[in-house]
Amino acid sequence: MSVTDEMVEWAVEALSHEAHAARRAKIEAILTQLREFPDPAGLPVGSTQRFLAQRRVDRLLVRAGALGFEPTSLALKKEMGKQIAGASLGIPL
Repeated sequence: MSVTDEMVEWAVEALSHEAHAARRAKIEAILTQLREFPDPAGLPVGSTQRFLAQRRVDRLLVRAGALGFEPTSLALKKEMGKQIAGASLGIPL
């Protein structure tokens, strides 16, 4: 699953639970942009189109992160770092 798909799922879920109008509008704007433009994974590798689409997704990822979105890859990196830190200190986590 791509980060774009993860963000779409998160946005749909967040919209179903969000009560604040301003926050809801920001999530709706992210969801609209995700659905409006193509997923970078579907574009030719090395193309300018893919590069621009990936930059757009990266900007949306920052905005979604400010609203509470955490991609699976980041969650895995955090967990691995926590386990490595615990192992180096000799404490099980």
